[in-house]
Amino acid sequence: MGYIMTYNSIKVIFLQTLLIFIFRMKFKIKAIAFTAILSIYSFIIFAQDTKPDSSYSNVFGIDTTTTVSEAGPTQPVKKPYVRFVVPFDTITELVTYVEVVTEEESPGNDSLYARAKRWIKHEFGKKNQKQVIKKDLKKEYKLVLECEFPLYIEANKFSKTQNGRVAFDMEIRFKEDRYRYKINNLVHIMDPPPGEEKEIRTYFEFYRKSNINPKGNDMILMFADKKIKSMISNLKKFCKEPTFVDEDDW
Repeated sequence: MGYIMTYNSIKVIFLQTLLIFIFRMKFKIKAIAFTAILSIYSFIIFAQDTKPDSSYSNVFGIDTTTTVSEAGPTQPVKKPYVRFVVPFDTITELVTYVEVVTEEESPGNDSLYARAKRWIKHEFGKKNQKQVIKKDLKKEYKLVLECEFPLYIEANKFSKTQNGRVAFDMEIRFKEDRYRYKINNLVHIMDPPPGEEKEIRTYFEFYRKSNINPKGNDMILMFADKKIKSMISNLKKFCKEPTFVDEDDW
């Protein structure tokens, strides 16, 4: 407030001095000078009422402006959904589970072959093992299987619902102190819709690549992956154990 009064006082003194100087002039010169003073004074008043240019008023280059968001508080950024990565062959791009397992304690490929046959009986049942084994090439120490299992979707550890079944091909080859399994051609099979006869068959490659309902696709891939890994774990367990001859199997 003191600054404003001092500034106004200077203006009054300045104007009084000009008026005294003007009154000492001749009439015509007085009129011209008086008109000029009025114009300058009017310009000063107008300039004070006008918002100053920030480029001149802020001589220190400090940004004194504040930005207020009209949309309210900032909303949290939603993270993109990350797809489940199922094993696949980088060359064929087919969903494939493959591994070479070393079993040094095994006496030979013949023993590993017998242990794998025992695993098939355990995993798929004694009655179904003949249907599961499509090629039994003992001389080549090779088993070719066509298998399937019911697919269960687990809402939690206490609740699960069957969602069709999964069929797949499996090959097991045996060499000295090691074997290799390979699982591929996985297909999700659903019962035919009402009024139709054909089953709905969807290959896992579609679920892996499709952007239509990715979360639903991943649910199928994830729970199938869980079942397949459980089967592989059992295969490894049986191939570690000594061969047991079933006396009733003759």
